[in-house]
Amino acid sequence: MKYQLELEVDEDRAAFAEEFFNAISFVKKVKTVAPNEITNPAILRSIADVECGRVAPTPFNLAELRSMLHA
Repeated sequence: MKYQLELEVDEDRAAFAEEFFNAISFVKKVKTVAPNEITNPAILRSIADVECGRVAPTPFNLAELRSMLHA
């Protein structure tokens, strides 16, 4: 079974938190995530599909985007 846990830790406590979780025997991986990092697997898959050419990107113009945002 796999669990993903999201914690918010102050910058000055980050080293302690990493060391603490690495010391627990059943914790396999501890990773710090940047605020602008994409972690959603569905979004990452869709980006990879476009980059590999499996899916063609949808053409979009700025006027359509504005109309969608201000709908």
